[in-house]
Amino acid sequence: MLTGWYPRFSKNRPLTAQEEKDHLPPESPQDVIPEDGMGLTHFNSTCMEFVDRGFKIKGMAATLAFVFCELIVLGGILGIALMVLESKQELYFSTYAIVVVGVAVFAFLAYLMWKDLLRYDLFAYTHNPVRFNRKTGKIHVFRDNGPGGVLSVSWGDPKLHFHIGHGAQNKALRDLRCHVLDSNQSVQDTFTVGHSTDEDLRIREQWEFIRRYMAQGPAQVVDDPLDGVITLSLKPSWKNCYMWVCFALGQGLFPLRRALFPLYGLLTLSRWLTFKTCKEPVWPADIEAEGAVEPGDPHHWPEPEFMGAFAEDSAIYQRAVRRNELRKQGQP
Repeated sequence: MLTGWYPRFSKNRPLTAQEEKDHLPPESPQDVIPEDGMGLTHFNSTCMEFVDRGFKIKGMAATLAFVFCELIVLGGILGIALMVLESKQELYFSTYAIVVVGVAVFAFLAYLMWKDLLRYDLFAYTHNPVRFNRKTGKIHVFRDNGPGGVLSVSWGDPKLHFHIGHGAQNKALRDLRCHVLDSNQSVQDTFTVGHSTDEDLRIREQWEFIRRYMAQGPAQVVDDPLDGVITLSLKPSWKNCYMWVCFALGQGLFPLRRALFPLYGLLTLSRWLTFKTCKEPVWPADIEAEGAVEPGDPHHWPEPEFMGAFAEDSAIYQRAVRRNELRKQGQP
């Protein structure tokens, strides 16, 4: 679930047999219905953008659990300290030692949680976009606004190895992953595109969406004009945070959302507060200028105010239902 944050993607190593097997070549069309996998945020004739896999878990269960554990430990330490201060008995060295050890344990746990997770989550960026510019043939991966904070590579470069990535903790999870190789086919960098999922098919659908855009142009990306919508909204509103929690917990729990309101509410609050600590990513001026939307662009897809806004159009909704039926039937 936390792959990429913890553990970090390894470098200076050869490709594994699994990565070789799951390779997604840019020149090989996939026999699937192209889908953005709800990771698309911008789309026009010049460029399109996706979030990376970190967006899905931002402010979610791991964040809530780690912060909750830290609060429990901190509360215990403060409780002990308060008991010591209010005690009228003689204070012994062992009493001070307990307080010092408690503070040290809290500080160590806080450091580990910050180092391995929370620094990528809190006070970071609302998302880390990946931009595909078809006119320049470049892929830009946003890391930060500092020097060297953007990785830029060329579409179709043989040193790029796109493949279906596997989760480190949850082996069932998949993502669209790309390794940047050197001349010796050794991994030098790694980035992900879109959300993680538990189906290889979903990753191949997303890859075909990207492949068509870069190889054939925006008009050929989707099979039906009604498929040309952006579902994900980046606005850090209460509504978007709640809708994302509903999506992340799945359709199975959705009918129970009222009974499970404490869980849904806490996760919504955690995600909303997390986004409030973060700042928007800003592309360097030259990359932003290259990706400017042309006036009157017929392929500039509108961006929703809230997640799934365009599904309120009955025609778009019915087409999405039909598309899902075709997927279950194994039809492209």
